[in-house]
Amino acid sequence: MPLDAVHEKMCSGLEQDMFTAAVLQVIRKGRILFHGAYGTLGGQGTPEADTQTLFDMASVTKILATTPLWMLLESESPGIIDENLTRWFPEAPPDKSSITPRHLLAHASGLPAWRPYYLMGSGSSHSASVRARILSEVLAYPIGRGCIYSDLGFMLLGFMLEKETGRSLKECAREMMYEPLGLEDMLFRPADRAERIALTRFGDATGLVNDLNARALGGVAGHAGLFATADAAGRLALEIMRSYLDRGFFKTSVIRRFCARPGFTADSTRALGFDTPAVEGSSCGRFFSRRSVGHTGFTGVSLWMDMEREAIGVLLTNRVVKGESDFRIKDFRPSVYDAVMSAVVDE
Repeated sequence: MPLDAVHEKMCSGLEQDMFTAAVLQVIRKGRILFHGAYGTLGGQGTPEADTQTLFDMASVTKILATTPLWMLLESESPGIIDENLTRWFPEAPPDKSSITPRHLLAHASGLPAWRPYYLMGSGSSHSASVRARILSEVLAYPIGRGCIYSDLGFMLLGFMLEKETGRSLKECAREMMYEPLGLEDMLFRPADRAERIALTRFGDATGLVNDLNARALGGVAGHAGLFATADAAGRLALEIMRSYLDRGFFKTSVIRRFCARPGFTADSTRALGFDTPAVEGSSCGRFFSRRSVGHTGFTGVSLWMDMEREAIGVLLTNRVVKGESDFRIKDFRPSVYDAVMSAVVDE
C-alpha cells in the first residue's frame, strides 16, 4: 500500500534512536488516512506510546493557541491586529509604540529572537517583569523592515490577549476554542494526565513544559506551553482548513489573510503566525503546495496543512529527550512529509 513507505520511515527514525516516542497522523479531504504510534514515552521500561499520547507542542503552540485566538479577535473586532501596542501597554516606549499585532504575528516587529528570562526567576510577579523586559529590549531592526523569528513577540501576543479579554491565556484558549470544538486533549499544564505524556527531559516531572521561559511563566505562554495529541492537533488543523475553504469555525476572510505572507520583507516565509514553505530546504519537504501553512516546534513536533490539496500532516516526536543538540529531525521531518505527500497526493 502507498502508506507502507510512511510507516517504514517512522520505524527507521525509531530504530535510529532519534526519539523514544512518535505519532504521525495524515488527513486528506477530511479523512484520516494514517494514524500510527511508535516507541515508548521515555525509553526502555516506560509505557508504550499510542495515539492518545500527549506531546509538548513547543512553538506549535503559536499556531494552535495564540494565532487562532488572534484570528477570533480580528473577526470580532476588525482591525484590531493593526492597533498600536499602546492599546494594551500605554507605558510602551516610543521606539515600540507603533508595533502592532500584525508585526508580532509576522515576526517583523524588530524584537530579538530570544532571551533567558527564566533566569530572572518565576512566580506570580514574573509575567509583569517579563513584559517590562520585552518592552525595554533594543530593537534588532526598524519595525516592519526585517524578519527575525521571535519568541519574545509571541510572549507579548499572549500578554496582549490576556489584557484584551481579561482572562488568562489558558482560559481564553479553552473557552474560546477548545471547548466549543470538543478538543479535550489540547491543554496547558496537563499534570493530571502524566501517564500519557511523552518525556522531553530526563529528571523533569512529567507534564512540565520543556521551554524554560514558558516554565517560568507558569507553563502557559504565547510562544510555548501547549500539550496535545496528534488527533487533537489534526482536528484543529482540519477546522482551520475548513474555515479557509469557507465552511468552518473561523471566519474565512480573516483566516485567508492570516495564511498569506504580509510582505514586510521579500525573503520572509512568515505569514501571520503561520510559516509557509520555503523554495528550498522547507521543513515540510518538497511536495506541499505554495498554499500551505504550518509550523515546527523545538521538542520535535510539527504540523503542516496544504490548503490546495486538502492534506494535513501532524508529526509529533520527543526528539529533545535524546539531547537538545541532536538535530537529525531536521532531515528526518521533510523526508517523512515527502513520503506522506507522495502517498496521498493522488489518493
